[in-house]
Amino acid sequence: MPRKTSTRKNVNFSLQKEFYSDLTIDKMLYAVTVRSPVSEGIITAISHPDLPEGYTLVTARDISGPNLLDTPRGKIPVFCEGNVSYSGEPLGLLVGPDETMLKQILNELNFTIDTNTIEDYLPDEEIISMENTTEEKSKREIKKAEKEIEEIKQIKEDFFSNTIAEREFQWGKCFESKENQIENFEKIFDTSKFKFEKEWIYAIKIKNYGEPNGALCYWKDGTLTIFTPSLWLNNLRSNLATVLAVKTDAINIKKTTSTNTGTNSIWYNSIIACQCAVASKKVNAPIKLVYSRTEQEQFLDTVQPISIFHRTACDEKGIIQAMDIKIKVDAGFTNPFAQEIIDRLVIAGNGCYRTKNIRIRAEAQKSLNSSSSLDIQSIDAASFYAVENQMNCMAKMCNMSPVDFRIINSRFENLDKRKKDLYPLTLNIEKMAETLQALARISDFNRKHSSYHLDSQNWKFNSAPKEYVSVFSPPMRGIGIACAFEGSGYFGSEVYENNQSLEMTMENEHTIVVHCPSISTSIHEIWTNTAREILGNENIILKTNSTFNEKEEPTLPESIYSNISIMTLLLKQCCTAIKKRKNQNEYPYTVKKKVPSTFMQKWDQKNFTGTPFHSTSFACASIELELNPCTYREEIRNVCIIINGGKILNTQAATSSIRLAVQKIFNSLIDDETIEVQNLKISFIQSEENPCQIGELVYHLIPSAYSQALSQALNCEINYLPLKADSIFEKIREQKKLLKEMEEKKKTAEEKNDSKDESRKDN
Repeated sequence: MPRKTSTRKNVNFSLQKEFYSDLTIDKMLYAVTVRSPVSEGIITAISHPDLPEGYTLVTARDISGPNLLDTPRGKIPVFCEGNVSYSGEPLGLLVGPDETMLKQILNELNFTIDTNTIEDYLPDEEIISMENTTEEKSKREIKKAEKEIEEIKQIKEDFFSNTIAEREFQWGKCFESKENQIENFEKIFDTSKFKFEKEWIYAIKIKNYGEPNGALCYWKDGTLTIFTPSLWLNNLRSNLATVLAVKTDAINIKKTTSTNTGTNSIWYNSIIACQCAVASKKVNAPIKLVYSRTEQEQFLDTVQPISIFHRTACDEKGIIQAMDIKIKVDAGFTNPFAQEIIDRLVIAGNGCYRTKNIRIRAEAQKSLNSSSSLDIQSIDAASFYAVENQMNCMAKMCNMSPVDFRIINSRFENLDKRKKDLYPLTLNIEKMAETLQALARISDFNRKHSSYHLDSQNWKFNSAPKEYVSVFSPPMRGIGIACAFEGSGYFGSEVYENNQSLEMTMENEHTIVVHCPSISTSIHEIWTNTAREILGNENIILKTNSTFNEKEEPTLPESIYSNISIMTLLLKQCCTAIKKRKNQNEYPYTVKKKVPSTFMQKWDQKNFTGTPFHSTSFACASIELELNPCTYREEIRNVCIIINGGKILNTQAATSSIRLAVQKIFNSLIDDETIEVQNLKISFIQSEENPCQIGELVYHLIPSAYSQALSQALNCEINYLPLKADSIFEKIREQKKLLKEMEEKKKTAEEKNDSKDESRKDN
């Protein structure tokens, strides 16, 4: 048996420092997932010609309760037992003592597949309607037929609609009147001096080398004990109880170390855990289910492309007059967080910039792909990638510096002077212009951008790389800049509840115990220093207690609960309450603080107005790169980042976190390639504001700054990420082809002119 964890009485949740995949239990069996070989159809039967003794197939028929799990976007089956949603959907588990034999048996399974779908078996409402009109029927029969038609239509709308989440947002003078809104909006684009439109494709997946998802569980005396890296304990427990038809207090959860951060890791672990628990109950033995690396990447860490179409209009001074944005998200077969993803993409749609008129239409559609998994803290990165590239293109069209263009269109400057046209989505960000100017000075952006722009014009003058280049050929260089904010504690989240709290106990003069889910080493250090400062005691030792009984168990996903800005605020309130207590020498002394209800009231989800986040940080970055004209390999010359994240309590830890994130995102820009970052400068704008989340800011900044720098070096727009290994070579080849065509057209035109001149002379 795994080593025991010291806990309090009546505890059915505790934190384990181990990885579940390293644990073993006597008489433990292994499990592999049986998956659908098709993306559409109905699996009617699964069989094996000769299943060896000791090996068992577990399917939906073995589930004691309902074969459905609750999610914010509806019910999802534990095992597919009907219409297949995507290729690879779990049909069951194959259980046995030998992993190698399990994989062999898996390949020998036979599937009986009905290629029709459920929709094919539904009656056609048109046929029913025709029968209703061609035959003589009573009023009662006609009414019954009409009701049947409406029911069929509703079923098709509910179950076969491709749209699973949507949001439309519009604001500005064009939309104040109910009449001619679109006509007036389009008129702005027709009359503006500068306008540009482009589609931007974002499908970056942050590579994850942590432990794949899975679970280990066993039953004893009617109680289930499960080891799993769950990020949403309350959801896991409630779903286990429902599926297994047991009481919640009959489930003992041992949360193991988790390294996964995608949206799928939050909710899909409940499905995996339920599958494993059902199998363990059927065979009455411990079961361990560990996803392979391929399964993890294909079904849990997969990211489908996000398409964002931008149309922007500016006046002769470079002031943005209108933005028209269309966002399309391929959510896969489902994503419980689809609405939050859509909403946050809309909030970040116009980035850090104001416009007099804006329309954003966003839609998440389901497909025959596995569920798309975006990092919950950086789901709006696609919006920043699109808008920052769009701003760069507009600056070029307006013949302005990218820095100056961003400053004059800043959404966060001179707010007091623009109260009448204040944007309805409020973000508390300061010093954007100051931060941009500082970045421009540190990186020498304006000079380098102008110089590299002149170099890029060489393409037009037949000085571009030839088919055969020399090592002495001049390098191709470019520099890009990007701005972004990171909102944490989104009030519009479907899983966000106004019961987030923190409990703190002063055990003695020098020891504080915080009752909360596990926290990182850096946050632990920040909390320790904060407690010492407020309590005026440099000898304070802060400990954490991550053991909960069922009634105390956090109801929110760990990624939400561990928000540094919210939790640090609650910690400060607890420390202040302890400091003010009447009996100073009374120990132990416990206080508990809860997120105020006024926080939620700042955001109006229905009208989509107000302050959407608990806190917001801001940053800008520049990237300078160079392309080798022979190998077309890029070298990152400089990366500069300036961050405004409130009061940075531990600069060293924050810097380390940013450095790690920078290398992660650079490793994700080109498939199967690593981009080394040597010269990285990180600066912080210190303030007395509460600390904000800053860990994901670089995911919002780097992709767009990189693509801008690369676009300048290649003298063409890079409108999609990640790139393939040969993408840069292909872009250069396209440029060469274009140059050749231009030369031929020029030569043809010159020959025509020469022939005309000759004919004139002859005449």
